[in-house]
Amino acid sequence: MILPFATKNEGKLKEAEQVLMPCGIQVTPLSLELAEPDSGSIEEVAREKMRQVMEMGYRRAMVDDAGIFFAAYQQFPGILTKRIFERIGYKGIMKLLEGETRKVWFEGAVGVLWDGESAIFSARTSGRLLKMNPSDIQPEPGFPFNPLFVPDGETRTFAEMKPEEREAYSYRGRALKKAVHWLRGLQAD
Repeated sequence: MILPFATKNEGKLKEAEQVLMPCGIQVTPLSLELAEPDSGSIEEVAREKMRQVMEMGYRRAMVDDAGIFFAAYQQFPGILTKRIFERIGYKGIMKLLEGETRKVWFEGAVGVLWDGESAIFSARTSGRLLKMNPSDIQPEPGFPFNPLFVPDGETRTFAEMKPEEREAYSYRGRALKKAVHWLRGLQAD
């Protein structure tokens, strides 16, 4: 089974391959320009991306949307994560959380189109962000919060973990596994 993934993020593509290949699903990159809404939930953004992919004529594809949420701020940055980080960087993130709780969670949604059927699968990973000097942070391409994020139950950041270790905590991995279950159900019909 081949599932095109509409993403330009190499890290997301690799994670999807890592989770889906053992399930017999080959992930291929699908480079599309998709507009991202600046309001709504993670699931609503994924649903909008799916709508755009369908309008482009694709019958089989996967989309993804994710964001980090700071417990100190209601629903923020959420769907605006990438845009906020691009504008304020690590220095701004550290200022936003100065004197605030460092509890955060990642939330992600995976949308799948399969021959006229579609579904959204979401998951969450809770944890905390470390307080660090912005100049000491070594960014991870495509995943700027990995050097700061420590999932609940762990003492290491995502950046300090091997990909297989990270998968145990991954919201995207859990959402992808839900998608596999759904796809298998469609194949059984």
